[in-house]
Amino acid sequence: MYCVSVTVLTLSALLSLTSSEMFTSSNKVQRMVMDEERMLGELKLFIDQKYDWLKKMSIFYFDRLRDVKFRDDSLEGHDLYHPNTMYLAIQKFANDYSPVLGNNLQNFLNIQRESGQIFLADKDDIAGARKSLVILQVVFKMSALDMARGDYLGFQGPPLKSNDAILIGARAFSEEHFNECIEWMNASITLYNSTDSTSLATIPEITAVMGRAYLRLGDRARAEQIYDEVKLLEPAGDEVGALGHELNNQVEFEFEFEPPDETFQNYSRLCRLENRHHIPDPNNPRLVCRYRETLLPYYRFKEEILSVAPFVSVIYNVISDAEGDHLKGFVSDKLQRGQIQGIKAIASDIRTSDLAWIGDQMSGQVSNISKRIGYITGLDTSQRKPDGLTSAEDFQVVNYGLGGRYEPHTDPVMNPPPWVKRSGHRLATFLIYLSDVQRGGSTVFPKIGIAVAPVKNMALFWYNFDPAYEVDLLTKHGGCPVLYGHKWICTKWIWTYGNTLRRRCGLTPEATQLDIEPDIKRGYKS
Repeated sequence: MYCVSVTVLTLSALLSLTSSEMFTSSNKVQRMVMDEERMLGELKLFIDQKYDWLKKMSIFYFDRLRDVKFRDDSLEGHDLYHPNTMYLAIQKFANDYSPVLGNNLQNFLNIQRESGQIFLADKDDIAGARKSLVILQVVFKMSALDMARGDYLGFQGPPLKSNDAILIGARAFSEEHFNECIEWMNASITLYNSTDSTSLATIPEITAVMGRAYLRLGDRARAEQIYDEVKLLEPAGDEVGALGHELNNQVEFEFEFEPPDETFQNYSRLCRLENRHHIPDPNNPRLVCRYRETLLPYYRFKEEILSVAPFVSVIYNVISDAEGDHLKGFVSDKLQRGQIQGIKAIASDIRTSDLAWIGDQMSGQVSNISKRIGYITGLDTSQRKPDGLTSAEDFQVVNYGLGGRYEPHTDPVMNPPPWVKRSGHRLATFLIYLSDVQRGGSTVFPKIGIAVAPVKNMALFWYNFDPAYEVDLLTKHGGCPVLYGHKWICTKWIWTYGNTLRRRCGLTPEATQLDIEPDIKRGYKS
């Protein structure tokens, strides 16, 4: 691949030397002939530059290939479960490959992406990884120093260096997580004093950043105290100067002690629970474990009801390991950055994951899983693409990344895909976990205090509409950041078309799903 990309670049460079519309001027033709020796000299310089570049590339290639051949296979397994390992891998690949490829980096990436056979981190991935570590710190309320030392709530991984802490702290500052910024800068000083011999910044400069963070937090006295200390040690420092400018010019920052957002606080609290199911009222007699009967009387599934209103339950062993592997393998080379729906679908930091879609007709196994969901829920999951109305969307398979999460949201969408626009609304959600997650990655309902830990091959099922067919805002839910492990899920959204008679309205305004289940089974006959 290296030779191919170099050849393309060399030919394009040579063509650019000669494509000057020569035929439009006899003087140009005359100069081209007479000045050929000078042009050949320039061509020699061009060849020498490319030769030196190829020589460096070849050395890098053989050194890296040797490292890969002798690399411990564990790097491809459990080691990459830890956030620090993922962060360091992203940083190493981006920092190692970019200088070698130089101006050819984008061309190389484009060629490889077209083949769909390579993944290579870049500087934007490093920035995203640093932000993800800050989000993990915020949600799980971890110490920056513990994280830098590789301790994530008892899950131990590789330590970070002082420079890493500085850069993560700088990212926290830019994202306005000022308390977290101060923690990371303090951690960088601790690491510098105990382990590192070099640093991206001096201690006065690092301390000045902390002063700027305190100023934005409204603690002007602390910021002034820090400035008085650091201006004596390093008066010409950029950060020291920036802190002095903000203080001397009475720069005001919009800072108000607003009460914490209740939904996010509950989201964070539920995410911090150990990885087990949590319900607010375990003594509620209607929250039971049962065998869920299906349309086929001999076909039963173990179900645990977590909430009655809204109706939320988990159903165990809805797919096999082989079916889960099939779903993941089917999309492995099709995953793209997940977007959030609105007037226009966009990538957003509230959702950090990759996803792909699988239609029921794309695979026999996928079609069988869709039918099985219909049997379990008693709902129609038929797809009538491309022209007919449909009762269910394609499967959405999602893989979460470093600190991967999806902040609280409801599932009914403002801008549905064109082929389901006339099919009503997302009546129900059937979410299948394709992997276990050692810590983090739970699905939580902040408004009703429910947390569901991922269990491989288990499904989480809920109705997005109450029995009166009003959007149930209590179903607002989110995916917690993955602290340790890999998270894969697969979701089937079931629509109202074809299901208004299968899941009918309640007979009374206060009816719950458990109240109407017997009515549905007997066809609303007395």
